Amino acid sequence: MGELSETRWAEGDPAFLLEEGVGYVREWARAQHAVAEVKDALAATGCVEAMPYLRADVNEFGAGFVELGRVTPQTAALIAQALAEMAARKSVDERAA
Repeated sequence: MGELSETRWAEGDPAFLLEEGVGYVREWARAQHAVAEVKDALAATGCVEAMPYLRADVNEFGAGFVELGRVTPQTAALIAQALAEMAARKSVDERAA
């Protein structure tokens, strides 16, 4: 398992059968914490139900991931707006440094 590329590691299928010695629980917990952060951020914007399919999972290699699922166009626009604002802020911060 040590020879896997980072891309393959991240793209593995969800873990349906668990292999002994792989840290599934730790990585799932990391993904679950990220899900909680996204849910908190959505709640802060008043969009609690904007991502109903949001969930944590772990792949066959033991790498945690967050499944965002299907979203409405309004939710996608909200995500795009937030990312654009973050990029603009980063650009301003870089110029100031």
